[in-house]
Amino acid sequence: MLKIAVAFFGIPRNSQICFPSIEQNVLAQLPAGSDVQCFYHLYKIDEVQNARSGEQGQLAADNYQPFDSMTGALTSTEGVLDRWDFEQVKAQGDTWADDYASLRNLIYQLNSLHTVTTLIESFDPDFVVFVRPDNFFHNPLPGYVFNHPEVRRRNAYIPDWQWWGGLNDRFAICGRDTYVAYGKRIERIFDFCKATGRKLHSERLLKYALLEAGAKVCTLTTQASRVRITGAFAEESFSPKRGMGKRENRYFHFFATLRTWMDRRR
Repeated sequence: MLKIAVAFFGIPRNSQICFPSIEQNVLAQLPAGSDVQCFYHLYKIDEVQNARSGEQGQLAADNYQPFDSMTGALTSTEGVLDRWDFEQVKAQGDTWADDYASLRNLIYQLNSLHTVTTLIESFDPDFVVFVRPDNFFHNPLPGYVFNHPEVRRRNAYIPDWQWWGGLNDRFAICGRDTYVAYGKRIERIFDFCKATGRKLHSERLLKYALLEAGAKVCTLTTQASRVRITGAFAEESFSPKRGMGKRENRYFHFFATLRTWMDRRR
C-alpha cells in the first residue's frame, strides 16, 4: 500500500480560510486507498508580529483545531534559537537587512520543519507532502506524481514560481529519498554558507540541500497564497520568470521543466 505523509509546520494564521482549501486541493487529491497520515509541528503563540510583512494581531485558539486529530507537537519558540546557534547564523550576515528579524523567523520555520520531519521518519512514507498551514491553495496538486513510487524516490516537486535565485520553499512533494533533505535542511546552514560564500537565504538553502542529496527537481503548477493574520491575501506573483535569478538558475529551471514533462508521460 502506498504510504503518504502530510506534514504541516509553522503557524496556522487563518485556518478558517486556509484549511478548507487544503482539504480540497491537497488532502482530497491524494490517491484513494493510500495509507495517509497527517503530522504537524506548530508553534503555540497568542500574537503574530512580523515587521517585514506588516503583520500584527492576536492569533485565535481555534486556528489549531483542524490539527487536533493528527499526530504532532505544539510547542513554544523557547530555546529554538540557541539550539541552532543563532549567534553564529547572525555572524554570516543579515540577509534581509531588518536587524535579523526575518532571519530569526526563518530559523523558527526551519526548526518546525525539522521537528515534523523527525516525527514522520518512523512512518517510513513513500511520499511526503509538506504544507504551510497559512497557505490558501488555488488549484489542486496533480495526482500523477504519486504514481511509480520506486521510480520517483529521489524526486522533489517544487512550485514553479518565486524561486528567488533558489527554489520555492512554500510547499513540496518529496519522494522517500529526498524528504529528509527537504525537511531537515536547517542542519545544512553552515555548510551552505561555507560552500557558497553567501549569507543564509531560504530559497537558496533549499536548492543547495536538495542538490547535495541528489534530488531530481521537478515543478508543480499548483498555486497558493499566504493569508495574513488579518485575513488578507498576500500579493503573489505566480510567474516562473519573476525572481528566477542568474542565468544558471534559468538553465536549471529549463531542465527541471523538461524533467517534469518527461515525468508526466510515465
